[in-house]
Amino acid sequence: MKRLLYTLLISIAVLTVSCTQNNKLYHEPHRSDTLYTAKAAMEIYAYNPERALLIIDSAEIVGNLKSDHASFLRARVFTLTYERERLDSARYICMNLLESNYTKNPENHKAVLDVLVTISRMKHDNEQLLQWATKKADFCREQGDEVEVLRTEAEIGVTLTHLGRQDEGLQKLDYVISQLDGIRKFNEMDACIIAMRRKVNVLVELGQYEEIIPLAQKIIEKTNDYEQHPSEFHDDTSREPELADVPDYCDFYRVKCYAYLAQVYASTGDIINARHYLTLFEQSRYGKTLEGQMMITPIMCTLGDYDKMLAIYDDTEQRMGTDTINEIYSSILHDRAVAAKARGNYTQAFDYMSRYASLRQLLNDQLQQSEAHEYAARYRAQEQQIEIERQTMQNRMQNIIILAMFIALLVSVFFYNYTVYQKHKLAARNTALVRLIDERAGLNSLQNDSRVSEACKMLSEKPEMSVSAVAKAVGLPVQSLQKLFREQYGMGLTEYRMSHKK
Repeated sequence: MKRLLYTLLISIAVLTVSCTQNNKLYHEPHRSDTLYTAKAAMEIYAYNPERALLIIDSAEIVGNLKSDHASFLRARVFTLTYERERLDSARYICMNLLESNYTKNPENHKAVLDVLVTISRMKHDNEQLLQWATKKADFCREQGDEVEVLRTEAEIGVTLTHLGRQDEGLQKLDYVISQLDGIRKFNEMDACIIAMRRKVNVLVELGQYEEIIPLAQKIIEKTNDYEQHPSEFHDDTSREPELADVPDYCDFYRVKCYAYLAQVYASTGDIINARHYLTLFEQSRYGKTLEGQMMITPIMCTLGDYDKMLAIYDDTEQRMGTDTINEIYSSILHDRAVAAKARGNYTQAFDYMSRYASLRQLLNDQLQQSEAHEYAARYRAQEQQIEIERQTMQNRMQNIIILAMFIALLVSVFFYNYTVYQKHKLAARNTALVRLIDERAGLNSLQNDSRVSEACKMLSEKPEMSVSAVAKAVGLPVQSLQKLFREQYGMGLTEYRMSHKK
């Protein structure tokens, strides 16, 4: 019995090892011992996305990030890299998250839709942008967040104009502005300013400059009002800046309007007002940054300030290095060609314009290849999903086999113990029966055949004798003796003989 128990324990140990042999074992540091957190990654992802991705990977490994949230953060980082393959990867990550438990949390659901809207905007995929922005607006409406609905409706309005539905898009933008204008709460004011900025961008594209001036001036009035009375707009929303950051917030939107106004006046030939607002822009904190300077280079080009424009472009190209296959460098080449032509350097102008045309063709080809990239990314995602399902099925089958083996082992042990128990029970019964037979044979009662009693005596005294020898000695055939013995004693001769044999 001990040997059986040892065998059972060893079998269970082997099965346990088999069930866990595919699991990777590694040292898991304590969470408090690492700086790899989501907060650390998101603090640097805007200017160092590669480092942010490494932090996210490490945070997931040490257990600071759940798998779904780590995937979402990777998607957010991918949207800053401007690489089409990574944008496709971010899109499929978000698509998978929408079908997972991650988006059962409303905040997570909205955040995933935000990323999908951003990806579509960066890929200039207006059809997808309209689809995801509409889904986001519907979701925010279900959650009762009407201000966020209006923010998203403004995005939809811009998208409609890009799809050729200008009247419908401008009407939607006007509706959003009318719903938000005049409300002295930060969330509504901020959403209204963004909607007005979106309309300004649309009007610039459409060349409707006369409508831009009152909109830009209204944005300036709103920012001035908020900067002077921030407490009156306080609503404790997540978008509201700290009191110390209010001047920076207002300055950002004001200088954007200075750029709008300078561009409008330059385009309409009002040079005095154009230079006035251009000077205001350049004197601002944002206007002194390279990003701000790049924003107003088209205005400089229109006003003929070629030296200032080219100096900004020289600085930008130095920072870009060899990364010149993009829209920014395309604009630089175009404006350099304009400047060269204005100065009478037609050879240089032709060279810049030829390079501009070649780059535009390359960028257009890349845009046409975006669908192929999308299908390739979808195929890779499907392959990965199939591999995951295959591994899952393989592990499931292995576990089923191991479980079946374990059950078979338990059944075998049960039947072995049951058989041993029955044998012991039968042996005890036979022992008691033999004792009774011996007593009856000794009495040699009339109820018993004397030849059967004689056979009992012979087998008990000489158990080494065979049954056939005993039958011959008592003068009966073996079959007859067996039958009589079993009828009288309920036991076979062989069993009776073996019970006396030591």
